[in-house]
Amino acid sequence: MKHPLAHINITAPFNLVRSVFFHFSPHVRKYSISTEYIHLCAYVNANCSFELSKGSLIEFYDQGFLALGTERSSFRGWAGRTKIHMRENGKLIFHGMNQIGRGSLIWILENGVIDIAGGGFTAGNNMIIAKERVSIGKNCQIAWGVTISDHDFHRTFTNGVKNTETAPVKIGDGVWIGMNATILKGVEIGDAAIVAAGALVTHNVPAHSIVAGVPARVVKENVEFYG
Repeated sequence: MKHPLAHINITAPFNLVRSVFFHFSPHVRKYSISTEYIHLCAYVNANCSFELSKGSLIEFYDQGFLALGTERSSFRGWAGRTKIHMRENGKLIFHGMNQIGRGSLIWILENGVIDIAGGGFTAGNNMIIAKERVSIGKNCQIAWGVTISDHDFHRTFTNGVKNTETAPVKIGDGVWIGMNATILKGVEIGDAAIVAAGALVTHNVPAHSIVAGVPARVVKENVEFYG
């Protein structure tokens, strides 16, 4: 992940104003934030969009810091606005240093939780959606176009019995998720696993493995990923 000050450019005054408003928002709880950079809990692109419903909270722990929609990469030209949409009593938790790329959507439904352990990043145009819980471990790298969702958004039935509609997603430490991959409900991804570009992950992924395809299957084991 880039040094947070690498994101500062000519738009910095506007971004800093937005960051101050974010820092002092009643929806933000600062239990432990980093003072290494700008003495705020986040550096927020002025073009970011927030919709925070009653009771929704964004919490920072473990010297937490967030660079939101501000990366200086090719995404800045086309990825669009970064959005955080939280319904009633949703919770977004950050530990340590975090980056969410431009054009990304964080969408938390009623009482849902997204918990990000820090040290990693999401690139542009990602979607992370939680109705129950999505947990992302330390030092994860999530490429552009990735979707992670713990919810189907539709009810389905088999022989008249309702199928599971929502189940938590858990991503371990040091995971690399390639561009345009999709992680669906109930999936657990083990530490240091790699999800190939375009993979559709519907079942658990063993640690230190590579999965690829639609649906995703293990194509290599005993892999070491160092970022």
